[in-house]
Amino acid sequence: MLPPQRKLSVRTRVAIAPRDLDRFPLDDDALGSSLMGLVEGVITDRGALPRPVVLALRPEQIEQYELKDLLGGGADVHRFISAVAGQPGVEAVALLGVVGVRFGRGGVPTPAAVSFVEWPDCRWWSAVRPLEDRSLRSDWPAIQRAAVDGYPRPGGMGAWFSRARRERLQLRVASRSQPGLGMVH
Repeated sequence: MLPPQRKLSVRTRVAIAPRDLDRFPLDDDALGSSLMGLVEGVITDRGALPRPVVLALRPEQIEQYELKDLLGGGADVHRFISAVAGQPGVEAVALLGVVGVRFGRGGVPTPAAVSFVEWPDCRWWSAVRPLEDRSLRSDWPAIQRAAVDGYPRPGGMGAWFSRARRERLQLRVASRSQPGLGMVH
């Protein structure tokens, strides 16, 4: 028996846009590579470090949820992403941005560009590329891994759809529209 569901109220910025299949293709590798290209593009073209965001990919639209306030407020980000995954009609969920990644056992968190995509059947695709001085390392291309290639899922990433099913998590969104908000990535 599941424990009673607890309602938690958090605030975050959400942007919604139509799904452009050239930018957000259906194929796993193409989607993951496109998303990683968007993250790397923000770093190289704008010279900025993209804040971590979650994308909910639906057949007709993309929803982008900013994680900055959740991370700063000590919220359970994994639970939040799982609630995003638990919404009806979500085909995939992606975590994008610059986050601290541990390379090797016991490694110190290093800022890295990350694209991690998960589907409801627990497939996942990831790319990680370390940064140096707020820039992509030219000597270290993105390391790409996927569940279908037999790699173990990176620690701390994914299992969002499983958790959403197990805990019956589903994000409920209340709108407070602000004109001019657009997709960051």
